[in-house]
Amino acid sequence: MDPELMWDDEVELMMIMAAMEEDMGDDSDGGGKDELVQVDVEGYRMMSNASFKAHFRMDRIVFEKLVVVVGLHMRRANRLKKLYTGVDKIVMMGLWPLFNQDTFRSTGLHFQKMRGGIHEHYRCLIEVLSELSEKYVKWPDELERQTIQEEFAMKYGYIGAVGCIDGIHIEITAPLENPNDYINRHHTYSLLVQAVCDQNLLYRDVYIGNPGAIGDVRNFDNSPLSRNLLTNPDMLSEGEHILGDGAYTLTDKLIIPYGDDGHIPDWMRTHNSLLSPCRVKIENSFALLRGKHRRLKKLPMRNPHLTRYHIAACFVLSNFITLKGDECRGLPPAQPPPIPQDEYNRLLAESRQRGAIKREFIANVLHPHR
Repeated sequence: MDPELMWDDEVELMMIMAAMEEDMGDDSDGGGKDELVQVDVEGYRMMSNASFKAHFRMDRIVFEKLVVVVGLHMRRANRLKKLYTGVDKIVMMGLWPLFNQDTFRSTGLHFQKMRGGIHEHYRCLIEVLSELSEKYVKWPDELERQTIQEEFAMKYGYIGAVGCIDGIHIEITAPLENPNDYINRHHTYSLLVQAVCDQNLLYRDVYIGNPGAIGDVRNFDNSPLSRNLLTNPDMLSEGEHILGDGAYTLTDKLIIPYGDDGHIPDWMRTHNSLLSPCRVKIENSFALLRGKHRRLKKLPMRNPHLTRYHIAACFVLSNFITLKGDECRGLPPAQPPPIPQDEYNRLLAESRQRGAIKREFIANVLHPHR
């Protein structure tokens, strides 16, 4: 090979390496500060509906409705003061960390924003969505419960069901305070969330409160739903009930399957086989929730307040998308009256006795040739 050509190649290589070292030196001299990257944010708005839905998990029309709802709520709550970014962009930037597992730094690259600005918009959005939960997560009223019963009976053959209940562990980073309280049976840190959904996977009640160390039964006992079912006659009419798995306590308001050791009679097995496809709706809803809100697979958060805001926002968004932006029909949220523990235990014991009789009656109706 010609020595002059070899010399030219070596010189060019040295110049490239020198330029790379100069660039790396510029990064280190910058003190670790973020730099803005020029991105066409409006390009997201110009996407086709299919592409937009792939990124933001909702149609463009539903997104525009969400912008209006969030903007009106921010105005009523005086959150629009000193607002230098449009509500539509705040919603778009806040949705990205809700639906994806990107860091705030990498999310900033998508929107020409510093990571601090992305976090500020994200926090604003999850707080607003949490405050909107009373409009989009409601217990069904009497007319809706009748419709839910009919659809469960028509599709799966089980009678009287108006919802399904279960708990889901949302894995989190070890909290700064009392981390041992959050260690669940899977030996990970989590918050235990209780939810009730209907036949359309619409959430009707969500309770976010207890660390993952407790179980479904204790979580249910601590929830307002437990006391409301015992004391509020507007929650369920005669013959109505919600369905749960064997981890819950049988009452006349919450029906669970018979314990199956492999030797139960046919009428019990028939009851369980018809109850199961109804109850699995809540598990389907959790799978869809985690599929849309990928960050719920593990929340890298140590602040329990922000963690609860994030989880509540995901449930509200799920209903908002299912309802295509319309408000949820149903009963307004009701706080249960204070009940002495002795009175609560008495009501629970009576409800359990009625529950055993009610479940056997349902099993006889479902298996008439007993």
